[in-house]
Amino acid sequence: MSTALTTLDLLNKCKRFILDDPIKTSNDRVIEDAIITASREIASLNGVLPMAWNRETYDEIFTRYYASVSGITKANPGVITADSVDPDLTSDHGFQTNDIVYIAGNGGMERLNKRLFRAKRASATTLTLLTLDGQTGINTTDYETWSSGGTIYHAGIVLPASTIQPTDSWVISRVWGVTFDKYPCNPVTEERAMADRYIDAGGRPGAWRYQKYTYSDFTLTNIDHIVFWYGMPGMRYNVEVKIEKSYPDISTFDKTSYPPHPIEIHDYVWHRALANLATQSERAKRKNITKDGLTGDNVRIEIVNANYWIGKAAQDEIAILAYHRSLLGDIPHASGGMSA
Repeated sequence: MSTALTTLDLLNKCKRFILDDPIKTSNDRVIEDAIITASREIASLNGVLPMAWNRETYDEIFTRYYASVSGITKANPGVITADSVDPDLTSDHGFQTNDIVYIAGNGGMERLNKRLFRAKRASATTLTLLTLDGQTGINTTDYETWSSGGTIYHAGIVLPASTIQPTDSWVISRVWGVTFDKYPCNPVTEERAMADRYIDAGGRPGAWRYQKYTYSDFTLTNIDHIVFWYGMPGMRYNVEVKIEKSYPDISTFDKTSYPPHPIEIHDYVWHRALANLATQSERAKRKNITKDGLTGDNVRIEIVNANYWIGKAAQDEIAILAYHRSLLGDIPHASGGMSA
């Protein structure tokens, strides 16, 4: 049975296999950095897909029925009056603030057609439009006068990060999968998404795109996570979003802090840290061999049984990925049929 290791435990376990150096505190900083790096590397072992324990599913999202436009003002911002075709709504366009909307078929004010906007709910029957980053309202003062028609489609959503993310734990790193009523669809790049065949309205969406918007800086309060879908649905579908979680790097080494991995992975963190230190030490030695074959004296970290830890890290990767697969339900079993 695995035992939980604090970050201080990780540090002390590494130090058991490192020869003493006169500058001890300097060594500690190097070892701590190796532990942080090892933790990051383990979190990325599955390549483009997150490890099982870094996955989260959020399914409290539903696409909205389209709404028919009955008027657009020339104002800053312009105000759109619309009514949803949703049979469960009466005198309501159905959209909420931070929905991504796509407009088509306006007569007169055609500059709004075939564009994506962020919606802001003004009332049950009216809404205004903002740029996708949510920073600027759409000024229609100098646009042509609306004359007739128009349809507003639900084209995406700004994920409610404050609802999804637990306080002082992990944050959304990215979206890696989206389904509609459990039907999978394909991720597309922004360039491909702009092709007409992805913008067409009607039916269950067949493609999706994720974009992270940042503003004045990259602090969490200034990041929006937006999911777009293509084509634009005309009715309600449940949207299930697959999220990769990101935990803060290990920052303190004490008896109350733990690495951001399951208990079963903790030992692999310090193994990998030693392997990384051993690899770096061997490289440093090779660089510091003089023409007379003597080793320079500036190699400060010496790992006991260095080659063992390098090999151990490779073996650990197999075990880590096997544990990852087991959490996803991929249980190994013997192949072959039953014999008579």
